[in-house]
Amino acid sequence: MDPLLSRSADFESFVNGLLLHPAAQQSKRTEGARILCAVVMEHALSIKILMHANAFTSALGLLRLQYEALVRAHWLIFAASDIMVDKLLSELTNESAQAANSIPMVGEMMKAMEGKAPQNALQPLLEFKENSYRSLSSYIHGGIHVISRNKQGYPVILLENVLKNSNQLSGVAGYFWSHQTQNPLIISNAMASFKKYQDCFNYVQ
Repeated sequence: MDPLLSRSADFESFVNGLLLHPAAQQSKRTEGARILCAVVMEHALSIKILMHANAFTSALGLLRLQYEALVRAHWLIFAASDIMVDKLLSELTNESAQAANSIPMVGEMMKAMEGKAPQNALQPLLEFKENSYRSLSSYIHGGIHVISRNKQGYPVILLENVLKNSNQLSGVAGYFWSHQTQNPLIISNAMASFKKYQDCFNYVQ
């Protein structure tokens, strides 16, 4: 695990570098999306820290939170109404917090992006939801996966897959943000990173 954790930290630094570049079009949408991409990366860092501390249940729970922040970043750019954007980006008060309760859940966001977001942007989000989202709910809510793994232990291959899934979400965040810069060089660098860091993922370019 240690070599993968170290390599994943290198990839995290690369993606964080991408997030330093400003959006080509400054707006509430891009402001919110950039913040959420930073949250994606904070969760990625936290997953690695928790794995170092052998806090595996908490690490798996964070993977779902990382995914949800990534979905919301995409939704803000591609599908959120102006009213929803204003609700999410408004100053935090008791009233604005109540108003934000009407913001859709992940499934509704994914559905709203159909036909609006590019398919290559939606595909990794759909694949993660299909393959991992439901089982991760068990780690959020203290379900059967949590009880079973805490009795039997966490296989190394499971932990490696979790870390690689987290890296893939980070990579999607970086690639997504590179497109908000509209800078061909940054987009190209983001795309090339999937091959450069292919050992950090569950697939090979």
